[in-house]
Amino acid sequence: MYRHRRRLLEDILGCDPGSTMKGMERSESLQRLEQALEALRSALLEFEQTLNGQLSKDPQSRAPELLSIPEVCHSLGMGKSWVYRRIKSGEIPSVKLGRSIKVKREDLEGYLENNRYRPAEEE
Repeated sequence: MYRHRRRLLEDILGCDPGSTMKGMERSESLQRLEQALEALRSALLEFEQTLNGQLSKDPQSRAPELLSIPEVCHSLGMGKSWVYRRIKSGEIPSVKLGRSIKVKREDLEGYLENNRYRPAEEE
């Protein structure tokens, strides 16, 4: 742990932190530390935004999320035979990859939207 911190300081300062900082003034080393701190702060903010899903991504560069049959069953709260019947009838669009069947998350969400319960309005 101590070696890691020492190496990090060496990288930031450009010299051994235990040395007398030959040729480097304190103000210059403080500037480097401030720059490194600012870079770290912005990297942490970017990481936090990524975790929160706030970074905009090109939809075409992102691969579609494919769900397995057990994941579809879990998402819908239904059994395998019920899900397989909906896939076979084409109600739930699917993709066959080798011997496994996958469902795009957006297709499943579309299925749910199309089959949303809408009670009849009373007059």
